Amino acid sequence: MQLRVAWNINGLNRVLNNYVTVRHNVNGFTIRITKINNATNATSTIISTASSKSDPLHHHGSAINCSGDLVSYSNALTVHIAGVPVSVINITIIPINNNTVLMNWYYEKNDEVHCIQYYNITIISDDNINGHMISNESSATIPSLIIGTNYSFIIIPIDTIAREGPPSSLIQYIWNVPAQVVNISWDQISTDSITIWWNINEDATLHYPPVHYIVSVHNITINTTDTNVTINGLYPNNEYTVYIKPVNAIGEGQLISVSVTESSSDAITSNSNNRSTLASISQTIIDNTLINNPTNATSTIISTASSKSDPLHHHGSAINCSGDLVSYSNTLTVHISGKIHHEP
Repeated sequence: MQLRVAWNINGLNRVLNNYVTVRHNVNGFTIRITKINNATNATSTIISTASSKSDPLHHHGSAINCSGDLVSYSNALTVHIAGVPVSVINITIIPINNNTVLMNWYYEKNDEVHCIQYYNITIISDDNINGHMISNESSATIPSLIIGTNYSFIIIPIDTIAREGPPSSLIQYIWNVPAQVVNISWDQISTDSITIWWNINEDATLHYPPVHYIVSVHNITINTTDTNVTINGLYPNNEYTVYIKPVNAIGEGQLISVSVTESSSDAITSNSNNRSTLASISQTIIDNTLINNPTNATSTIISTASSKSDPLHHHGSAINCSGDLVSYSNTLTVHISGKIHHEP
């Protein structure tokens, strides 16, 4: 099927009913034709748009042909009748500063995205609807966010004939500074290096602003987006305090510190070199330093233990040490004195 509309040619210009916009009803379509004069060019530009709220489906794929002389017609438009709008997908939230985010998304049917007139965005804070936004694009900037508030966003596409698509899944976003890190562990990997790692204290079902971490020890500062880092350049037989601070676009989270000891050599035989985790002492790490004494037949072992999560029932337990994995001697009784030190 072809739908045709025509206008007259008058010299270099196209004449449209006394130089005004004309409207024709063609088989259910409303055709609007607007003339734009261009005095410096031999031709003028004609803009035409077609719309219909109730065009029958059999027009799908029809061609709208235009002519300036009612004889020659050129194919200017193919009719595409889209179905009911679908939902948006691949939603991302990018913090811009401490009170503004940029949201991006995709319309699920890319070949019909031109049929979407706008997107309706519902903003919910702490379970209360506090606003709506309209976006003509597949993105929106949302300002005036309040630190410490839990936000949710819902996006609904609206097409050119005002049909609503299904709402997006509820996007819950925690707008706050990052929580402090938890479950810090570390391992000596050489006489001057340690690897330290930690966990994030976040609900995996929610969305948070991206976090990076500032790790500092002695005169060394490292920025990372990972939850582990290797620290080089430490001196053997020294105790260091490592500070870990989470940071996002909103601000800084709570600083936490942990003490580590860099050993010069292996003191206790184990499968993890200078560091072993005893099954009977859950999460308790033994750090070993060997001090050789060439004038004596024996050497002295200095051992320190630290833990963030050792169960209280281990208080009073005995740690036995061995140099040959056969003979063990009682060398240390566990004393659980308190929690790890935090700094504001």
